[in-house]
Amino acid sequence: MDPHPDQPTPAADPPPSSGDGQSPPAQDATQEQPAGARPQDDDLNAVRPQDEPNGGWHAPGQPPSPEPSGQLPGQPPYPQPGQPSYQQQPGQPHAQQQAGGGQVPGQPGFWSPEQPPPWGAPQPPQATQQPPLYGTPPPPPYGGPQPPQYDGTQPSPYGGPQPPPYGGPPPAPYGQPQQYPQQPSPYGQPQQPPPYGQPPVPYGQQPYGQPPYGQPPYGQPPYGQPPYGQPPYGQPPYGQPPFGAYVPYGVREPQVVPAPPSTPYHRLARTAKHTWWRPIVSGLFLIAGAILATVCVVFAWELIHAFVTGEFSEPEGNDFFDSDLENLSLTLVMLAALTPVVLLSARFVQRRPALSLASVLNKIRWRWLLLSCLPAAGYLLLNYALNIAVEAIFPADDTILADEGSWVGFASFIGPALLILLLVPFQSAAEEFIFRGWVIQAIGAYGPDNTRGSRFVQLLKQVLRTPWPALLVSAVLFFLAHGYTGWARLDIFLFAMTIGWLTIRTGGLESAISLHALNNIIAFMLPAATGQLSGWDDQGGAPWTLVAIDAPCLALYAVVVLWLAKRKKVAHLS
Repeated sequence: MDPHPDQPTPAADPPPSSGDGQSPPAQDATQEQPAGARPQDDDLNAVRPQDEPNGGWHAPGQPPSPEPSGQLPGQPPYPQPGQPSYQQQPGQPHAQQQAGGGQVPGQPGFWSPEQPPPWGAPQPPQATQQPPLYGTPPPPPYGGPQPPQYDGTQPSPYGGPQPPPYGGPPPAPYGQPQQYPQQPSPYGQPQQPPPYGQPPVPYGQQPYGQPPYGQPPYGQPPYGQPPYGQPPYGQPPYGQPPFGAYVPYGVREPQVVPAPPSTPYHRLARTAKHTWWRPIVSGLFLIAGAILATVCVVFAWELIHAFVTGEFSEPEGNDFFDSDLENLSLTLVMLAALTPVVLLSARFVQRRPALSLASVLNKIRWRWLLLSCLPAAGYLLLNYALNIAVEAIFPADDTILADEGSWVGFASFIGPALLILLLVPFQSAAEEFIFRGWVIQAIGAYGPDNTRGSRFVQLLKQVLRTPWPALLVSAVLFFLAHGYTGWARLDIFLFAMTIGWLTIRTGGLESAISLHALNNIIAFMLPAATGQLSGWDDQGGAPWTLVAIDAPCLALYAVVVLWLAKRKKVAHLS
């Protein structure tokens, strides 16, 4: 029974017109309302374009979704079943067309805002919970079953549980901050989310000095700790400036460049710094340095002599002082002073290690030097024995082998012997550094690295690459530096060639220094023991027997040294 029989039934909205301009016939949906229920205006259930999904758009030929805006998914349509739906009669205007609410004035059943209808003012649809932004499928058409809201634990009707968008957690309720789990970044560090309420900064627009989102802070190793003994990732090797640091224009080249590996001794001067003029300038530096060193030694010795004796000496001929022992000592010191000169020449002019003159290892091999003294002592003993035998068969006519004088006594011998033992090794080493060291390497540096060219050019280059040109030049300069004549000059030449060849084969000057030093010690000891020290600088001729005696002794010395070098695995290449 209608509780208000004096008021007409409210009119519903006119049905929407079709595309051809014709309106479908109105339906008489007036039904009897049960007792206790208020009549509902059907315009509240009308589907408006802004309430429909996707703004009211639907595919051609497909009816719009009957689900009104504000309707919770899965709930029955409003009004409830069993309640009458008041439909608008044809030709009647919509009841909510006026702003004041109620029906149009002049129509039956008009009410005003001051006088609401007995069943109360129409209630607007209540605000419903907004669906999640991600992962919610659209509602099915024609009122099909609504999919349940995904809460992160329930399975989805579309084939099992769906993960949250982009692998993250589901959105937090409105008004609560979003919780981001600490997930490791690709670089092994936790990824920090942006502050709540601030969108992520696009890549490449981060503030200055800050890394991109998800990147490790600057200066920290991105890949964990490196293996033991290696510098951290992102850092330069030890001893080098950091990457990106300011480096002055023009990096300074190394001052000293050693020879490449597997270089023989006579080619140690042919380094990356070698040019055609360096050996020439080095030779001029050596000559000037030798003159300067000699003058300095003589001047210093004269000052010391004057301080000790109280008067300056008056040179006579080649002798600066009256004492033969003092003259011998001065000469040995002047020759020994050439060693630092030649080392400085190799270091600062040829730009290579100074002790590359000593061996292929750029150092003096002291153990090999001491071991070479054993065959050198055998050479002297054999030479002395052969000399006695030859002297008995072929008496000497030259004074160089004549044994004159007698034993001077131990008191007169000990002083000169100590000076000879102290100074002769340095004098012999200086001569070896110059003739078997610098000269051989200076000539060997001009040997080409390749042998391309014509047949003659190839042959010439191959000869220059061998040590023989350097050995010949060195031996010639060595016997020219001495005052021997005749057969004695040939003997000096054989001596220089033998120890020069051993220098190449053993990769250093040690065997040459040992033989040269022991030979000179004996050569100076004999005059000092017999009182003939005044003739220490006499260098004349010699009979052919000297060459006959010395040649087998040198050959035996070379064989023993090579055997020892092979047995001890002495390096002959750099």
